[in-house]
Amino acid sequence: MSASKFDGLPVWSCFPGSVADLAGIRAGDVLLFANGLRVDSMDAYLQARGQDAARLELTVQRGNRILDFSLDLTTAVPVVESAQLGTAD
Repeated sequence: MSASKFDGLPVWSCFPGSVADLAGIRAGDVLLFANGLRVDSMDAYLQARGQDAARLELTVQRGNRILDFSLDLTTAVPVVESAQLGTAD
């Protein structure tokens, strides 16, 4: 059996408010390319991710559609400490 040209790395989730979430990446997307390199494993993704510390160009499959995303990794994303998640007294 031959591999599909759409084989890639599944996106299981995105942290709410993360750069990927804000760019529109969703759970269920399948990552096909990162920074122009084919992504079929986490190692391949990490290699592509290491090419540019400031930007990440992604191509994903969402259902029957192929979508391109450009993420600015220099954008500060607010970090919420777990201690802040409780109710205030």
